[in-house]
Amino acid sequence: MRLFFIIFLLFHAHSIAAPRTLKFVLYFPQVPPYMYTTDHSAQVHGIVPESLAEFFEKQQIDVRYVIDNRKGAEHRLYSGDVDAMLLAANWAEQPQRLIFSVPLLTHRDYLYSMKPFAAGSDLVKWLPKRAVCTRQYYVYEALQPFFNADTKRIDSSSELAQMRMLLNGRCEYVYMNEHVASWLQFNQFPTMKFYQSPQSFGNVGLTIAFHPKWQALLPELNRYLLEQQRSGRFEKILQQELKKKGQFSPAFETN
Repeated sequence: MRLFFIIFLLFHAHSIAAPRTLKFVLYFPQVPPYMYTTDHSAQVHGIVPESLAEFFEKQQIDVRYVIDNRKGAEHRLYSGDVDAMLLAANWAEQPQRLIFSVPLLTHRDYLYSMKPFAAGSDLVKWLPKRAVCTRQYYVYEALQPFFNADTKRIDSSSELAQMRMLLNGRCEYVYMNEHVASWLQFNQFPTMKFYQSPQSFGNVGLTIAFHPKWQALLPELNRYLLEQQRSGRFEKILQQELKKKGQFSPAFETN
């Protein structure tokens, strides 16, 4: 009887310590430098997996990356088919059904062009009667008043497609996050010259949205994220990711 009790305790202790599995969405098309795979490996690279690996290991959580598109992933997150994805609350259709971490990093959005922006000009002069390449399903609050007037929005499947459309003359501008734009310039278009608008469009936090069943994990994760931000570790990971393929130089000129 005593032996049975000891075996039960050992089995119970093992079951408590066993890693939980968290299904984390890897967007398709992918979004480097945040999360992406390479042709040479199925391993997921980028700022997000590298920043969070230590935390999930300590929590004994086994992260499984699930490929899905932006729209489909959000609906699967509501139902609990997946557990987490990169998503800001103001981009979600039903944010009240999800829980959100504090930001890992913040970024600024800019317009990018093949031509210099006129000195001293601003948004009111840039956009009327122009076409802007954007991401499908994305909400662009700063540009929405112009899209309701005579500015044309041209959606694409990825940031890489946005840049290609700009090069092909499909639009006068692309609207993009500075980190993604820098990575694309350096890794995909190193010989091309792009111009960044002198004005940005506010700071956006890179947050993780979870299904509510992970509520108990959120306070500890938020403490970890704030700790790593204060130490400068996340910024260091960002710069390392941007420099991965050689000597990094500023990606865009601002006139």
